[in-house]
Parts: sequence; structure tokens; C-alpha cells
Amino acid sequence: MTKPLQALLAAGAAALALAAASPALAAGAGLPLPSDEAYTVPAGKIEHRVEIRKVSGAKAIPSHTKTETWLSGSTSRTVVTDLETRRTIAETVATRRTIRVWNADTGILWIKRRSKPGGLPENSAAFEAAVQRAYVEQGRVTVTGETVVDGRRALVTRSVERNWRSDEPGYVVTAIVDAETFTLYARTTVNDRIGIRQEETYRTELLDATPSAVRAKLAMTKRKHAKIRRRPSRR
Repeated sequence: MTKPLQALLAAGAAALALAAASPALAAGAGLPLPSDEAYTVPAGKIEHRVEIRKVSGAKAIPSHTKTETWLSGSTSRTVVTDLETRRTIAETVATRRTIRVWNADTGILWIKRRSKPGGLPENSAAFEAAVQRAYVEQGRVTVTGETVVDGRRALVTRSVERNWRSDEPGYVVTAIVDAETFTLYARTTVNDRIGIRQEETYRTELLDATPSAVRAKLAMTKRKHAKIRRRPSRR
């Protein structure tokens, strides 16, 4: 993700970064790159992902949210819902050329048009699975057990402190991944030092990118009273 894109998302949709307790997923030495075409959603498909996230802890800002993402090879749309109030709190739609971010708290719709094509703010499930596989193979996590998810064998992993990189020291990350594909099913991030616990579950499916599905799943919700702000492109 480029710095201008990060700045736009931070300014227009702070709600998308609720309690950022998860370790950074930035590509490091030996880790997959999200720009690799192998991780692009197949042509004619839309990837639909639902993430349920609960943040708690003595020093955390409590939240319970659903983040629903639709991703194609050229467009992403993300909608964040507060599960306590059932209120939509943020929405982002991005293409290679344009990014639109709406925030419920401010009522502002930020629009940025890029001077040249760029990446999308969302990564595919295939990329996430490749990262989880790399974590195991490189010893960044260790397999501590097994379980079953939807009838499939799954591995339980735990971060290895000496090999784990995160934004803050002290994080312990456990995850449940498919034993064959390394698809991420769940992740729990705990930092007792700063009093934060974050629990996430994930479910993903592939949809056919029919014209009606593209209109319904990848288009920004119309908001008549949104206050529009535009950011100039950077060359």
C-alpha cells in the first residue's frame, strides 16, 4: 500500500483501523508480496470475506465489528458495521485509479484520484494463506495443536517471540489455519503489557462476477447527505 493511500484511509476512515492490535502484515524478507499476480482474485470472480472482530482489555477501546469485503482483480469494497449498534460506521471503495472513503462519524466522503494506477487496500485470501504458510515454514509461528473447522483439518499456531515482528513488543498471536491450504479461519492477538486482546474470525467465498453482482457488491452505497472532500493526486 502506498503512503498516499495510507494517509487517505487514515484521514477518511479512522474506523477502519479500530484498535490496531494485530501485528503488521508488511512483507518482509522471504514473505509473499500482495502484488504477486498469483494472489489476484480470478477473472470473472468476486471474493467475499466476512471478518468478525472483538477488541477488549483494560487499556483497549472496546469494539465488536463486522468487516465485510468484496474483492475483484481491479476493485475492492469494504463495509464496517458496529455489531453493538448495527450501524454502518465506514465504507471504502477502491479501484486502481480512484479511492473513495466514507466515515459515519464525520459524514465525509473522501475521494482521491491517482495520477497512475496503484494497488488496492485489501489483500486476497490467497495472499493471507500464503503468508500463514510462510510463517510456519520460516519458524515465525509454531504448530501447537490441531482442530476441525467445517469438517476440515486445521492447525493451531502460536507466534515465536524471537522470530515475530510486530508494531509493539509483547504481542502473542495464535491462529487457526487450514492444514492443507493454510486459509486463515481465526486469529487472537494478546498483549498483556498494554492490556489489549483482539479476536478475529474469517469466512471467505467466491462469487460469480455477474453484472448484477458487480453493481450490488462493488459499488459505493449512495449517501445523499455525504460531505464530499477531494484530495489531489500526487505525481
